Parts: sequence; C-alpha cells; structure tokens
Amino acid sequence: MTTCGGHSDRRKPSAEELEFFLSQRAAIEATPTDTFPQTRKGGYDLFEVEDCTSQVVAGIMYNVNIKVIDVDDGYIHVKIFKPLPHTNHPAEIKAIQTNKQIDTPFSF
Repeated sequence: MTTCGGHSDRRKPSAEELEFFLSQRAAIEATPTDTFPQTRKGGYDLFEVEDCTSQVVAGIMYNVNIKVIDVDDGYIHVKIFKPLPHTNHPAEIKAIQTNKQIDTPFSF
C-alpha cells in the first residue's frame, strides 16, 4: 500500500513512462555505479525495463528496475528525477545500484 507522500507500489510502467526510461538509456550507461566506478564503455547488452515506483516531489522521482544482463542478478536499480516541465531542466540520474535480482526491493 502506498503511503501519503511516499513511493507508489511497484508496478509495470505506463507506455509514457517506458518511453521516458528508454530515452534515459545513454545517461544511465554513462553514470558511474557501485560496480563500475568509471563510466561504462559500450553500454549494456540488454535494457529491458521490468517495473518501477514513483513519487511526486516537485517533479517525479522514479525507482526503476532494469534487466541489463541475462543472468539472475543481471538487474540494476536506477533512481531518476524528472523535473516539472515548466522548469525546462533535464532529467537527472541520481543513483544506480547493480547486481540486483528481479524481486530485490529498492533500497535508495
């Protein structure tokens, strides 16, 4: 159950959200992670958005579960902030955690 002011329950992204997440792939691949302290070269083999949560905070904060390698712990968790449209600010990749499984809880 969602708490007032908290993140939504984990769910499949809408078509609009999926398009937004896919548009962030280059930024996600260029962001250092806990496993890859330097930016990744060459990108991920896969990039399949599994599910997400969202929280409204002067924009939308997303936690996204993305499959990037075809193994059990081949998922990453990405925290993305999408500002309100009138600000004209770009989305920001806030954090990435690697070596996650399909049902690993978000822990940002």
